[in-house]
Amino acid sequence: MRFKFYQIGVLALGLGALLGACGAATASTAHKSPASGSTHQRPSEIIPVSSDALAMGPLQSNGTIAVLAGTDHSKGVFLYDIADQQEIGSFSVSNLAQSITQLPNGDIAVGFGGSSVGAVQLYAESGREFASVPVAEPVLSLSVGSDGGSILVLEGTSRARAVALLDVATREASSTIPVALQTVAIASSLQTPNELYGLESQGVVAVYTTTTGQEIGDFIVGHSGRALAMGPGGNHLFVLKGSAQIRNVAVVDLATERDVRVLPAPKGAVAIQTDLTSQHLIELASLPNAANIQVASTS
Repeated sequence: MRFKFYQIGVLALGLGALLGACGAATASTAHKSPASGSTHQRPSEIIPVSSDALAMGPLQSNGTIAVLAGTDHSKGVFLYDIADQQEIGSFSVSNLAQSITQLPNGDIAVGFGGSSVGAVQLYAESGREFASVPVAEPVLSLSVGSDGGSILVLEGTSRARAVALLDVATREASSTIPVALQTVAIASSLQTPNELYGLESQGVVAVYTTTTGQEIGDFIVGHSGRALAMGPGGNHLFVLKGSAQIRNVAVVDLATERDVRVLPAPKGAVAIQTDLTSQHLIELASLPNAANIQVASTS
């Protein structure tokens, strides 16, 4: 096959730092930190978050978002209210945590990985752990399934990678789908629930069917793929890509599998989500000793 929420728009949002020539303001704990050479739209909101931010879950219907942050010595989950621009809660997790997502009911899933095995631990928003589901390999990325009650678990090592389908109700990882070794992020299709997308580091998005576990297509989005976010209606896929210095977000029309526009991303961007209407892009930027969430229009 391969040759090759809370609607943010209703908030009274303050203006943040200007975007750089190919991205938004760099990660900072200040709300106004102009970037040189700014010529693009500004983020409408810049929210300082815990330094050493690693990953971010989807925006919840109550306007909160969960961020995994920390070092090899100490890690935690931090909850932020986008409207109030403040941290509203946190709890500690193992220093083996590498990824995070959050279900529509508020439960938080954190992916862990040691040298050869992994697990997905489930927490209430209070920080109470209520389940731990082992998986075969270290967890690299998590994404909520199209039914809202399952989790796609990207697991693997430098030798092989796969996606395990975790049923939250039964707390079991069922079928496992082999994916390309370069896969770095995954997202479930909302239009075709038995399909999922796998972003590869070289900028290819592969399409897999969960029915047979086979790859059924692919398309190119650009070099250095980093993160994925599915638009709320399932019509568009948002793809974070780029080098260490220059990053952007491709908006892909899934009907045609073509980019319809490219949005700037902050230097140090590591994760993206959208609001519940796709009118705003939520970007997590993390640089040494500083990190923030930036909210910008997708139009």
